[in-house]
Amino acid sequence: MCKDMPPLELAIQFHGHICPGLLMGVRVAEFAQEYLGVGRDYDEELVAIVETDSCAVDAIQAILGCTFGKGNLIFKDYGKSVFTIGSREKSKAVRFSQNIDALAKPQFKRFRELNQKTSLSSDEVAEKENLVGELFEKIMTASFEELFKWREVPYEIPAKARIHKTIPCALCGEGVMETRVIISERGKLCPSCQAEFGGELNV
Repeated sequence: MCKDMPPLELAIQFHGHICPGLLMGVRVAEFAQEYLGVGRDYDEELVAIVETDSCAVDAIQAILGCTFGKGNLIFKDYGKSVFTIGSREKSKAVRFSQNIDALAKPQFKRFRELNQKTSLSSDEVAEKENLVGELFEKIMTASFEELFKWREVPYEIPAKARIHKTIPCALCGEGVMETRVIISERGKLCPSCQAEFGGELNV
């Protein structure tokens, strides 16, 4: 993926297609860059804390360069379209929450209906393509305040990711990060074996 691509193209290439959720993420990522005065992350200069696993997160990964692999994409499974972007260099963070009414218009509702169908007729395929065009125009030209509420928040960005020792699980033998090991009567277990086989904890 070429980092010199425009942000929107980066997001589309990463995600694979255009959809309203991705475009909302594009708007968040671009606004965050402008507000914080930052570019794309190289080595954990930025941190993104996301409270949803929606399409918007792919835009944040592609444009801001925050990823699970680098340890600067933190997922909180709250089911909320809320994103906090922070800069370690600027000691500054901004929190975005999607306006509930932002996607309440008829075009968005119809797009969701079509998107949830397992198969579409040729007329529905054409309708969906037209809707994507309409929604693209609405999302990318709307004022940011129409789409999101945002505010600067206290800078409480986690420390940079650390590499931990890997040890074998006493049951399955697979390697597990030492910080995730559960000490049980059966020995040092990975979380999946502990969940499957149980056992009294000694810690």
